[in-house]
Amino acid sequence: MAGLLSLLGALGACDFIAQKELRVGESTVDDVRRLMGGPDTIRERADGSVLYEYPRGPEGTQTWMVTIDAQGRYRGMFDALAPENLAKVRPGMSREQVRELLGRPGESGPQPGFQGTVMTWRVQVGPGRTEMFHVELGADDRVVKVDRSADLRTINIQ
Repeated sequence: MAGLLSLLGALGACDFIAQKELRVGESTVDDVRRLMGGPDTIRERADGSVLYEYPRGPEGTQTWMVTIDAQGRYRGMFDALAPENLAKVRPGMSREQVRELLGRPGESGPQPGFQGTVMTWRVQVGPGRTEMFHVELGADDRVVKVDRSADLRTINIQ
């Protein structure tokens, strides 16, 4: 357990260092990879830019999205699981739209109390407090419901 916590702490430290060291318009894709490692997912954009996805789950509460322009320069990063981004998830969105917005879920599959497939992320709701953010998909693979529940790991720790 201590090893897992050290690893998670190191990942968070890497993200903090990357935010401090990367310079918009100056840092390169190689700088991003050196500081953050290889991305989980690379999304190519119509304008030639790419979005690198760095989920820090399933236990983590952050998914860093890093934008690289068509010339291979760093353009910025943001936490896809920030409250303002979570608020953008709406009924009718496709699974792919949600994945592009929030990144890879910590869990995905059937879940008690839900009818369809559920994608779940652990999200930060306050200092030392987390909740589970659920997106329920219908048979057409579109969002039918967004819900939250207690994070049982947080409850058990306190």
